[in-house]
Amino acid sequence: MKSNLFISIVVVAILGVSAYIAVNMENRVLDAKESYSPWGDKERLDYANTLLAKGLTREAGEAFEEYISFAKSDKKELAKACYRLGSIYMDLFEYERALKNFYKAEMMDKEGEFHDEMNRKIVEALERIGMTSQAKYELGSRASLGGSLKKEGRVLARIGNKEITENQIDRALAMLPQWMRMRYEKDEERRNFIREYVAKEALLEKALRLGIDKTPETRESVEELKKQVVIEQFLKKEMEEKLKIDPSDRELYFKANIDKYSEPAGIRISFVTFENEQEEDSAYEALEKGEGERIKEWIRENQSYLTGVGEAKDVISALFLKDKGETAGPFKIGESFYLFSVNEKKREKKKSYDEVKKQVEYEYAAMKQQEITNALLKEVLESQEVEIYYEPKKGAPETPSENTGEK
Repeated sequence: MKSNLFISIVVVAILGVSAYIAVNMENRVLDAKESYSPWGDKERLDYANTLLAKGLTREAGEAFEEYISFAKSDKKELAKACYRLGSIYMDLFEYERALKNFYKAEMMDKEGEFHDEMNRKIVEALERIGMTSQAKYELGSRASLGGSLKKEGRVLARIGNKEITENQIDRALAMLPQWMRMRYEKDEERRNFIREYVAKEALLEKALRLGIDKTPETRESVEELKKQVVIEQFLKKEMEEKLKIDPSDRELYFKANIDKYSEPAGIRISFVTFENEQEEDSAYEALEKGEGERIKEWIRENQSYLTGVGEAKDVISALFLKDKGETAGPFKIGESFYLFSVNEKKREKKKSYDEVKKQVEYEYAAMKQQEITNALLKEVLESQEVEIYYEPKKGAPETPSENTGEK
């Protein structure tokens, strides 16, 4: 019995020694591989930055992860890398991973130059994942963001522990077009706006708790919206720099398009309809008694359609040759005859520049903005050697296009 126990102890000891040797050998192999790796810290970091510069955001994140795992750099350099990795995950909408790396960066270097920006991103990430209370705590405790709550103005509403302040509402209103902002100047309308704003924030928090922001569809939509906003801001900056309008240019534009700003001649008419020529006298009598159908809107010279009649371009031309009170016809339109009377008539009116100044200013600015936009598109297509390989399907009608440098 003792002999068997002794043999068992020896076997266990041998297995333990074998396991230790195996693990030790594996670690030595890994150490040897690492020591003979062709890439050092600098190469790994350069590789990660290259991927990021090429727009391969997720791949760059993986490369930064590898750099942080193997780097022998000092803590300040590693903290910078962790901050960059956290920022990458923010761009990928992976807020939990972003927070993990931000907090790691903070522990490695509590006084890094990136701290102010990182503090804001930490609060944003916490808000995005629905940790509103924690975000509020961070907002109050971080030095670079201290006092932010006090500057936000009086509290107008609450969603749980999250406060909606007057400044937040003012900023939301400021983003609306001026004509829409005017709607909310009255107290009742402003209250309705606040109610809608709070409802949207409450919906957002619920959606975040359900992880809707992390779905591929949402992230793709956010990316598309982000592109649109960035382009709009770029175009806005270009317009501010390049859109220089001299008042005399607007007046020249008005003179070149004066017909556009004229009030066209117009008539108002009545008509009667009858089935054959024998009824013509009765139609005249009905028209004189005012029993015809009266068209109340103004009819313009360039119109081709009459309400209640249909296509009648030639008839309209003939009516404009008549004076107020005169009759015209009969005209056969389709299967029926029509007799017309001119009730009112006004001549074309040439408007002065002062009468249409606001309209001219708006339309001239819109035209110049379009010219600047077209020039920018042409420039970017040519400077970046853009090539477009789209060809219309056989049999599809061709449409003429401007030369933009596309191939």
